[in-house]
Parts: sequence; structure tokens; C-alpha cells
Amino acid sequence: MKLSSLATAGLTTSILSILAGAIVRATGSGDGCGASWPTCNGRVIPSLESSSEIIEFSHRSISGVLLIVTLLLFVKSKDPDTPLLHKKIINYLTFFVLLEAAIGAVIVIYEWVGLNSSLPRIIAVPLHLVNTFALLGFYTLIFYLLRESENKLSNFFDKRIKIAFVLFFLTGATGSITALADVLFPSASFVEGFIEDFDSTSEVLTRLRILHPFVSTILSIFLFSESNRFKKEFAIDSSIIKVLVIVGVILGVLNVVSNIILPLSILHLLLADLLWITYVYKAVEKATLLKIPQNID
Repeated sequence: MKLSSLATAGLTTSILSILAGAIVRATGSGDGCGASWPTCNGRVIPSLESSSEIIEFSHRSISGVLLIVTLLLFVKSKDPDTPLLHKKIINYLTFFVLLEAAIGAVIVIYEWVGLNSSLPRIIAVPLHLVNTFALLGFYTLIFYLLRESENKLSNFFDKRIKIAFVLFFLTGATGSITALADVLFPSASFVEGFIEDFDSTSEVLTRLRILHPFVSTILSIFLFSESNRFKKEFAIDSSIIKVLVIVGVILGVLNVVSNIILPLSILHLLLADLLWITYVYKAVEKATLLKIPQNID
């Protein structure tokens, strides 16, 4: 199997794994396989008698496929003909996929799942999601380079993309905290939830929900600016970024007003992933246009 095919499979599986993880969290199915890992309730192939077990095992299976694909990509990248830049990116990618598996294992073994509202879980959940953004970014990077047969970058990690990294990661982290708060401390209605967000007697997680729309608004404005910059300075058609931002904002508002509906939540997360992938793709396209080698260390 070619490196480009593995990169395509890995990028696709990464998205599926993230969405499956969101479904696990939203349905409270994190304890579906008990505290055993990597087995499910002590079995390699579980009985799948409950919905929570089916949901959790499905997530683990998809994540397992991602791990296998990434390791194959890592092994094949050791070929002497593989460009040094590609090898470095795949090394970073492998690290984040392995870290993803480790974080998932710790969450399961220590039972930071279901209705657990402990501080370790509050820290682990956003860390888990932020790490998925990192592996998605590197998968997008290697996907582009292999697809376009490019082995040089120029100023990819410039000031703008570093700002984007921070804003995306903050948006993802606050979004995961919001999603966790909605599961642990659901509100009866949109109005009640809005009031609880500003009530000093509410749970800390509930009061932190307001951070997500604030950070995501800053990110949206920044991405509109970046889309214009790509077009003006590099003649790169990046209008898709604006489209994804608008659709993502609409879905986010609908999700909040409807008091959180699972399909809308998953679709909103999918749009966020696609937006991140698209931004990285356009950024690396810009970097390859300059054709000046750059070390990514």
C-alpha cells in the first residue's frame, strides 16, 4: 500500500474516530466496556448486549484501525527514498496518535467516563480533543505533500498559523468542556441553560460554557481574515473556509437554541474538523508555492 493511500485512509479514519468519541461522550457510553483496556469487558470480541457496549466498542475499533494505519505509515516511511520532510511529519503524526491511544486508555482505566465529574476528567477531556486536532493537522499536512508530490515547505509555521493553532485548540478545548457540561448537568431548556451560565451557584463546568462561543467568535473572525489573505497575497481560492465558518456558526447556534440535539452536535463537530483540515490544507498550499526548504523542527 502506498504512503499516499495510507495517508488518505488515516485522515478519513481520524475523522471517524473523533466523531465516534463524541457520540460515546454524548451518550454516556464511556463505561460500556468497563475499566478494561484494550479488551472490552475483559474480552477481545465482546458480547455486545447493551447499546453502551456497542457504542464504546465501535469507537475503540475505529481507533484501533487508525493506530494500525498510522503504524503502517510509520514503518513504510523508513524507506530510504522517502524525503526527510515526510519522515519528520510522519514521526510527529505517529507520536500524537500513540498519545491519543494512551490518553484514551488512561480515561478508561481510571473510569473518567459516564457521569464522572472529577477534576482529572475535566482536564483529560479537553486534552483528548486538543490532541486529536494535532494529529488531524499532521495527517492533513502529509496528505497534501504526498498527494502533490511535494517535499519542500517555506515558512509554513509562520505567525498566522501559530495563532490559528492556538485559537483552534482553545475552541476545541472549550467546546469539549461545554459538551461535557451538557452531559453531566443538562438544562431543561435554552433559557434555563442561559441563566445557569451566569449563575454563581451553578456548577463550574456549566459556567465555563460561555467561553466556547466567545473563543469560536474570535476564531471565525480570524479565519475570514485568513481567507482574504490567501486570496489576495497568494491567489489561492479559499472561499470554502468562509462557507465552513458560516455553516459551523449556524449549526452551533441551532444546537444551543434547540438545547443540544445529538445529530446537530456531531454535525457541528464534523464541520469544525473539516474547517481545521481545510485551513491547514490551504496553509500548506501557500507554503509549497514559495518552494524554499524549511526545517519543521
